[in-house]
Amino acid sequence: MDDVRWFASNAHTALVVPELRRLGLRIATEGGRPARVAVAMSGHVGADAWRFARRCGARLLLYLWDLPPTGMGSGRPDHVWWVANRFLRVPRLWNRYHRGGHFSVLRYIARRSEDVWVPSRITQQSVAERFGVQGREVPYCYDSNRFIQRAAAARRTSHDGPLTLVTVSRLRRHKNQAAVIRAATLVDRAVRVRLIGRGPQRDNLEALASRLRVSCSIETDADDATVTRAYQEASVAVCPSRFEGFGLTPIEAIASGVPVVASDIPPHREFVGTAATLTPPDDPVALATAIIEAAEAEPADPSLVADLTIEAAAARFLNHLRCLLE
Repeated sequence: MDDVRWFASNAHTALVVPELRRLGLRIATEGGRPARVAVAMSGHVGADAWRFARRCGARLLLYLWDLPPTGMGSGRPDHVWWVANRFLRVPRLWNRYHRGGHFSVLRYIARRSEDVWVPSRITQQSVAERFGVQGREVPYCYDSNRFIQRAAAARRTSHDGPLTLVTVSRLRRHKNQAAVIRAATLVDRAVRVRLIGRGPQRDNLEALASRLRVSCSIETDADDATVTRAYQEASVAVCPSRFEGFGLTPIEAIASGVPVVASDIPPHREFVGTAATLTPPDDPVALATAIIEAAEAEPADPSLVADLTIEAAAARFLNHLRCLLE
């Protein structure tokens, strides 16, 4: 029997697995062999982990990154039951979650899990308010094997060439990439904007950049190496999101030794507040001013996110997993 069956929704949510194995845990990431604990590393794999736990008699740990307002709204959950090894859901006729099926089932799972972990205080608060569950704050990590401080020569900002502003995130409305394009028009020197990510806002962002005559590239097929180089080549990393559960992008940029300007939202204050310049999410003048100042300042100190490395997160996870493995 394994100690843990790990359910990951993507490569990032499995980053700590090799280190946890090195620390002595027997972890399977696929297959149906019994385990003592099933770990669902996001809501997207919560149902799969639930089914595994019910079949094998394992304890279930659910990691919830966020409960986005766009997915839940101000409504109430549908009625959900677990019957004959399947979820039975009866939708509400009105005043229900926007994505009623997903979040209603997730709420059901969270309320019956052995433990629920969250990455930040803001997610802890929203899980308590919306699901009635007291989540345990266990911050995760960035990929500390990939994002390392760039060479001193690369950190020097040229006063002759354009500023390169890099934003790495999904192209969705709440990620607020439009704020970077608008702020670029207020910077008193040549600016190049690089938006890296995929999502439904691509056409709108391209149209906005064209209308405002901002030099802007939108890269939807960037691989890991391209993202890593983008941080290293940036004059400033800009992270203008209106909502995050953890806020990975500014953490990666700080680890890369890049000056960072981020929106003044709870997870940014919690994890990068002393290493980044924080501005209101929808104030283009403040954002442009912060970008100019950041471009002339010393780059961020990577040691300020040392507690968010893979090794540090694995140590936190192991400490709390021991309770479930007893």
